Amino acid sequence: MTYSFKSYHYNEGNRIFIKIPFNVWDTCGKKGNIPVKAVIEDIIFECKLIPKGKGEYILPVNNDIFNKLSLNGELDVKFTILEQLTRINNNSPYNKDNPIRHIESINYLKQPENGYCGQTCIAMLAGISIDEVIKIMKSKKWQASISKVLETLDYFGFSYKKFVYTQGEKVNFPKCCIINVRSPVKNHLLVYFEGVFYDPTSGVTYDYKYEYIISFIEIIEE
Repeated sequence: MTYSFKSYHYNEGNRIFIKIPFNVWDTCGKKGNIPVKAVIEDIIFECKLIPKGKGEYILPVNNDIFNKLSLNGELDVKFTILEQLTRINNNSPYNKDNPIRHIESINYLKQPENGYCGQTCIAMLAGISIDEVIKIMKSKKWQASISKVLETLDYFGFSYKKFVYTQGEKVNFPKCCIINVRSPVKNHLLVYFEGVFYDPTSGVTYDYKYEYIISFIEIIEE
């Protein structure tokens, strides 16, 4: 069953939430942290509803999802309760000791259309087709959230570090990383490898406007 409502977002510390305007215990017959597939403005993601007591719940929204929202007033929200969250790396044939490959070079791939930058970055790193990544990630257009990208890195056995926020400052990037940049419509991901930027939209370049860069995550190649 799908539950639909309109609500506003709010901030609590560094986190973003949407209050669910009905008693979840009474309406859904569920208690505890509830796994759901949520849809906000046609952006689909999975999360767990967080209980606040007496049937009041909030829906957490990560920054990657939040940055894609138009925020022109009330948000159209709906969710479907899941048995459990989908985990991409279930039954993976790879692990940290046996990754899909050791990255010695990058073959540039162009995303098939806007909204597939995350899948395209993973495809370049893994050395496989974008269609294969879409199938494994179970994420289509605009659905490759940062958490999905990290799960897919785990699936392919890639080791990585935490995101480093650059605040627009020029930095010395590690040998291999995924870079998160600002773009006119949505935030955008690209791959950096040995001094070269591989942008799924605009192509290959040896320079990039650092003021557009939000953060990067190092892919560890040992």
